[in-house]
Amino acid sequence: MVPPPPGFTPQPAGYGAVPPFVLPDAPGAMPSMILGIIGLVVLPLGCCCGVGSLASVVLGILAIVFGVSARNRVRASGGTLGGDGKALAGIITGGIAVGIAAIVFILVLVVGIGSGAFLNAINNAIQTPSPG
Repeated sequence: MVPPPPGFTPQPAGYGAVPPFVLPDAPGAMPSMILGIIGLVVLPLGCCCGVGSLASVVLGILAIVFGVSARNRVRASGGTLGGDGKALAGIITGGIAVGIAAIVFILVLVVGIGSGAFLNAINNAIQTPSPG
């Protein structure tokens, strides 16, 4: 090993970059985003069994409520809370889930009533007295 030249002082090893400061998310921002995404994922079940559209509507409304609440908290915090983007994503995905689920529900009703299957189901559900 060769010694360093005279007058050379070695520099100490660096500690790496300081990680950027990340603001904590407002309460409700992450649940809003998750509920909105789940509402969209469950949405195709509405086409086959109808229960999916109800679940998408409930999850979408919860996503919108949590998202609006979280965005209001971010605005009121004066820059001490983050998560505005997550809350906005929850509002958007929740709104899309509610809108598409409502359209699917209306189409299922129109097709069901138009085909007579809906009326047959109601007639079969109502017990009519049998003569005799």
